[in-house]
Formats: sequence, structure tokens, C-alpha cells
Amino acid sequence: MTRAVPIAGRGALLATFVLMACGVSAQNPHQTTERENLGFRGPVRSVLTTVHKLNPDPRPADKRKLSIVQNADWAVFDVQGRRTEFASAADADRILATTKCTYAVDGAQNCINDQGQQDQSLRKETVLPDGSHEITYYYGAKLQSREIVLYGTEGREVGHRNYDNEGKLTSEDSTQFEAGGETDAARIYDQRGAIVSHTKTRISADDGRFERWEYAADGHVVWYLQLDENGELISSWYEVGYKPTVTSSGSLGICRPKLCVDYRFDEQGSGRFEKTVQHTPGQGNIETDSEEHYGFDGLLDEKIELKYVRDTHGNWTTRSVFVWEAKTNQMVETEEDTRKIEYY
Repeated sequence: MTRAVPIAGRGALLATFVLMACGVSAQNPHQTTERENLGFRGPVRSVLTTVHKLNPDPRPADKRKLSIVQNADWAVFDVQGRRTEFASAADADRILATTKCTYAVDGAQNCINDQGQQDQSLRKETVLPDGSHEITYYYGAKLQSREIVLYGTEGREVGHRNYDNEGKLTSEDSTQFEAGGETDAARIYDQRGAIVSHTKTRISADDGRFERWEYAADGHVVWYLQLDENGELISSWYEVGYKPTVTSSGSLGICRPKLCVDYRFDEQGSGRFEKTVQHTPGQGNIETDSEEHYGFDGLLDEKIELKYVRDTHGNWTTRSVFVWEAKTNQMVETEEDTRKIEYY
């Protein structure tokens, strides 16, 4: 059965909201739980997700930029919001394997799957004499990585440094708070310690403008982007022929309440870019209402809409996925996902 709905005309969003840059975190004293990070609200104990495929995706398989991937899923949380059981393998309509986890007093997580394979991980956080926090991650008894979180005089995070298991610096970022905005700098390093990505971001609080610069290894600017508070492009410049060492996907946009906009330059060095727009009911983009993709020519080439039925806690229990069929200009319902949720 095909449920097709005429696509609405392209219109502007909008009202005005506080601007947030992707990858820039506001100060938040609440330590989010794994359950909250997965988008669940309230004292969720368990969730069983079932996927019902209704119609084929009308888009050509080799040209899909937007992806709404959902497999059958199972998760159990303890009262502290930690996952104690989850589907470690599943296809579209059934769970193939599960993993169960327990937690020691020191926070160590020990997980075992259906085949008896065990994984143990541990996160340790220590406050250093200068007030910074050192967070170390272990897999079994082996150190995996280390992170240093820096704080300013007002208790706000002002920087991070990340190290691998050999103590080599892999990335770092810093934030400078100023009158009317903030400036963020980020660097990524290779195994030799050479910079492979260096960006600087300026967020203006008064007019909501967002600017980002990318620098080459020798320090000269290779591209520049300026967006307004709604994610619309104001100006851009690209050094034709420049090819980034690491992908620029997901790094050229803003994400604020109700809206996330992302630009991705053509990595062949032409200076053209494609654009993805996500409309959300709240903050972040865990549960989008719709997504749109615009190609290098600036034209809409993909659109997905999602419709939800939610329970009294705000968690969705039914989700319908509609995909735009460009040839007929119709939205085709491709699947319906259902959740059975139990609460404490």
C-alpha cells in the first residue's frame, strides 16, 4: 500500500532562536545519562523497537545522501540511566544477538554477548591541581585514550586536549569568550604530530552570525564561510584546487533549537558545496521532523519527513517515514517503526 502526499512548497522557516554552533557546547551542569543521550525522556526501563517496511525507497540507491536507518532494537536501562542490555546485532525486523552489561563500584563496565565474548571498559575522571579534569578511558586493563578538560575562572569549559594510548596529542580545541560572542579554535593531528585540520570559528551573539575559517598546514586560509542565524549563506570563499586532508562533512554548519543546517564543500577542490537542512521539534537533531538535501547546483534533490505518535513522557511509540519521489513530487511512506516502552 502506498500513501502519497503532495510535497509542500519550499518556504522560509521561521522565528528567532538562540544560535548554537555545531560542536560548541553550552555550559550544562547536568551530567547526561546514556539513556538521555539516546533521546529518551523519563524513567525508561526497556525499549523494544520493531520496523515495518511498507514500500520501496523511491530514490536511486547510489544517490542517497539522507539516511534514516532503523533496525529492530532492544535496550534495557538501570535506574541510573545506564544500558544494562542491548541488541548487539539485528536486521530490519528481528534481533539477532544481545549483550548484557554490569557495572562495578568504580564504574567499570563489563559486557558479555550471546557467544560468551566479554568486553570490559572503564572511564576514570580526576581533578588535577590546576582545576582541570583528566579523563582516562580503558579497555580491559589497557589505556585507550586520555582527555584533559580545561576550565576558565567562571567555571566554564574553555578547552579540551585528547591523547592516544601512547600519550600523543590527537586533537585540541579552545574557546575564548568575548563581549558579544566567542571564538573557538580546533586542531587535529596525525601520528607524526603534524596538523591535518585547523579551523577557527567566530560566533556573534548580537546578530547571530557564524563564521568559520580553515587553515592549511602552513597557516594560510584555504576557505571561509559566513552564515546568518538561520543558517543561510552570507558569503564564502574557497581556494580552488585545495583538497582537505580530512573530510569536511558535518563541520560547516550551525545547529540551534528547531533547525540544523550543514554545508559540505566539494572535496575535489572546486569550491562548490552541498547543503543539508534538518527541522527538529526541540534542540539537537536526534529526532528530526524533516530533512532536506540540496546538491552542488543548489537544487533540492532529496527530502524525508517523519511523523511521530508520542506517549505522555514525550517518547515516540510510532514513527512513520516518508521519502520524496522526485518524479511524481509525492511523499511515499516507506516504513513504520513501533516502540514498546516500559518505565520504572
